[in-house]
Amino acid sequence: MKNKQKNVLIIGIILFAGCMRTPIGMVSPLLSNIQGSLGVPAGLLGSITTIPLLCFALFSPLVPKLGKKFGNELIMFIAVFVLALGNYFRVFSTSALLLGTLLVGLSIAVLNVLMPVTIAQEYPQRVGVMTSIYTFSMTLFSALASGQSVALAEQVGWQKAMQSVSILAIVGMVFWVPALKGMHRSKTGKKTGSSVWKTRGAWFMSAFMGLQSLLFYTTLTWVPTILVDHGLSRGQASQLFGLMQLASLVSSYLVPILAYRFKHTRGIILTMAVGFIAGIMLLMIPTESVGLTVVVVIVLGLASNMAFSLAMALFNIKTDTPEQTAEISGMAQAVGYVLAAFGPIGIGYIQQVTGSWNIPLIILLIVVVVLTIAGLAVDKRRTVFD
Repeated sequence: MKNKQKNVLIIGIILFAGCMRTPIGMVSPLLSNIQGSLGVPAGLLGSITTIPLLCFALFSPLVPKLGKKFGNELIMFIAVFVLALGNYFRVFSTSALLLGTLLVGLSIAVLNVLMPVTIAQEYPQRVGVMTSIYTFSMTLFSALASGQSVALAEQVGWQKAMQSVSILAIVGMVFWVPALKGMHRSKTGKKTGSSVWKTRGAWFMSAFMGLQSLLFYTTLTWVPTILVDHGLSRGQASQLFGLMQLASLVSSYLVPILAYRFKHTRGIILTMAVGFIAGIMLLMIPTESVGLTVVVVIVLGLASNMAFSLAMALFNIKTDTPEQTAEISGMAQAVGYVLAAFGPIGIGYIQQVTGSWNIPLIILLIVVVVLTIAGLAVDKRRTVFD
């Protein structure tokens, strides 16, 4: 790909990254609007978050083969087109909501797997910086959408608020078209020597990916509700939730760069663990204090995106070729999102049974410990195939 095409592709990466969390993240603050307007049964509300996770789990292993056969850029272009359609039409009825969310989930699954691969292929000398741009953009767009979704819904209605993501996707496709001219299919690279599914390091990587996703999507789903239960208004909860994601911009940008510079990530992993533990323990304190809640969401935001950004960086750091990156990305996201899918539903069910958020939050603390162990195990290996 020529330098001019690569420069255009950077804009495409930024806009595509903006579509990868926003369609899911902006839903949580609007759940009551969706339920009231469409009459969605309470039992189905959680599926709006869970359906994409199941798509990630089931479809991710197939994505590397599609990218290799048809080209990563083309498959990603088609995926974003499907995302735009699914997101636009899912606001009209309960059945459309479920089908549209399914299409959104399948599309994001493609982007999840192929974005690290595309970065490794097209920017081999700038992988750390490009990964930072990717994770930073994803976090920024998601934070803006989550923090302002309620206010936007009050101005234009919740349907148009959700449909606005489709505009972002279409604009991204415009900047992706020149990149299609430089598209290439993956060539046979270095052999792994064994199936990625039989490699211990790959399973540690999958555990790290899955548990950080479980923590992220559980907080994505339930933190606004927890804040409202503590006595804050829905508007305050939405803004604080947006602040949590804005705070994570720091770690989303710095972590990939630091990880590539130092290679060994033990310090990042331990810092992440301390942040998660502190944030979750503070969240257990029922308070209407906006000041304390600001501290809680900032700490959780930093820790959550530190884990995600590190996972994205490790896909390239712990592999030798883009083909290996595709293999471990597909496996880790398949196995990982199986774990993540149980997070929002499981935590919500336990809270309903116990009538308290303390037990669910204690369970999340245990998850943090296991996440840390998995991360340290990955850090010890030169590659996940060793």
